[in-house]
Formats: sequence, structure tokens, C-alpha cells
Amino acid sequence: MLWLIGLVLVLQAAFHWMLEPIIQAVTPWFELKFMPWLLAGIGLWLLSGGKDVDDPS
Repeated sequence: MLWLIGLVLVLQAAFHWMLEPIIQAVTPWFELKFMPWLLAGIGLWLLSGGKDVDDPS
């Protein structure tokens, strides 16, 4: 039973150590810190409204 507890602790530590860089890289996406910049970009794109090429006027 003691070896099972030790194995679980070692495996948890190993997975945490291996996955920590991925967790740090993905966290901003889950926190939606990029959302204001994305919405600002889409808003500027929509408001820029270029001229229609097919319109003769």
C-alpha cells in the first residue's frame, strides 16, 4: 500500500513537471486576455469600410 502512495506521488510530480510549460503557455488563452485586442481589431476592420470596387460612383 505504501508503494502505491509513493508511486502516485511520483507520477503526479512528474506530470506536473512535464506539463508546467504547457499550462503556462495556455493560461492566457483560457483567461481571455487577448479578447480586447481581438475585438478592437475586428472593430477597426469593420469601421474602416473600404470602397466597393464594382460600384461605378
